[in-house]
Amino acid sequence: MMKRSAAVLGTVLLAVMLAGCAGPVEGTAPEGDVEISAEATEGLVAETPEVETGEQAFLDEVRANLRPENVIPNATDEQLLDAGEQACEAIANGADTSTLSLIDGESTDVSGYYPDSATIIVAARQALCD
Repeated sequence: MMKRSAAVLGTVLLAVMLAGCAGPVEGTAPEGDVEISAEATEGLVAETPEVETGEQAFLDEVRANLRPENVIPNATDEQLLDAGEQACEAIANGADTSTLSLIDGESTDVSGYYPDSATIIVAARQALCD
């Protein structure tokens, strides 16, 4: 029994000594001594995405984002540009664009918005409006 206790005690002591020899894992610091990388001290900087502006950018944006089941599948570029200008005027006049319809006969969706007009308004705000 004594031999068994001595063996267990020896194993425990060996484990404690080996644990004491182990230094911090690479990339970590001992408690109380925290290393901060240069990248972390610089902080995050927001980048402004480059947005194309102008009539072609507006048209591309509208056509790319209209719903497949939109109510204006045959709208011409001229009609879309006219709607975009109406959107810019409404925005400049402080209109609530969430309730604005630029399309005759357009119905609201389940949330009460005009989805195709919203597509035009968003594109106009990005590409046409000053």
